[in-house]
Amino acid sequence: MNPLRSSVYLLIGELFIVLIIALASLILLAVSLAVYRRDLFPRFTLSILNLFYQPAKLLLGYFHINPVIVDDIEIELMNSVEREAYEEAPIGRRLLLLPQCLRNIECPAKTSPRDGIICEICGRCAIADLKEKCDREGVAICIAPGSEFVKRAIREREPAAALAVACQHDLCEVMKYVRSKGVPIIGVVLLRCGCVMTDVNWEEVEEKLFYRGSTPRPRSE
Repeated sequence: MNPLRSSVYLLIGELFIVLIIALASLILLAVSLAVYRRDLFPRFTLSILNLFYQPAKLLLGYFHINPVIVDDIEIELMNSVEREAYEEAPIGRRLLLLPQCLRNIECPAKTSPRDGIICEICGRCAIADLKEKCDREGVAICIAPGSEFVKRAIREREPAAALAVACQHDLCEVMKYVRSKGVPIIGVVLLRCGCVMTDVNWEEVEEKLFYRGSTPRPRSE
């Protein structure tokens, strides 16, 4: 083999190894910042973690660490970054995004090709009580059978802010999409995941959904 060509191949191989090491170091830095210093530059940490989202999951999986931790961290970071803007949005212009798996297995609700699951407030699950409160407060609600319903709801209802409930992976993806459309969003992770009759901390959902923020004190004359 030509000695020059051999040297070039060797150099390319060495550069590749250096690149892999540098990439692994950046991933570890992003994960470490997110785990131990979430309060330190949350937007910067979130940007780094977004950049290395899939590699970080692969790296954690390689070391037999549950990669869902990446989703958990991203959700907490996005909640931290978006909370202030979300809380400033009028309650009547907020949108609640729920997964259909929260329904009771005997739910009689029909599915609209346009609006998703149409809750009949039958009382078989906790959605009914929350739906009544949303109707009173003017909060839009979308019980989504899939991601396309979420996209349509954001596009057509044009909310000032949104609150989403889902399992870690789905919630992370929904929050990223909604943020990309310029809509502040916070998320609540399911307590019990799965495809049927899941559960969530309904008190937490209600508290965050109807949070009005601090009422400013009147200025003294």
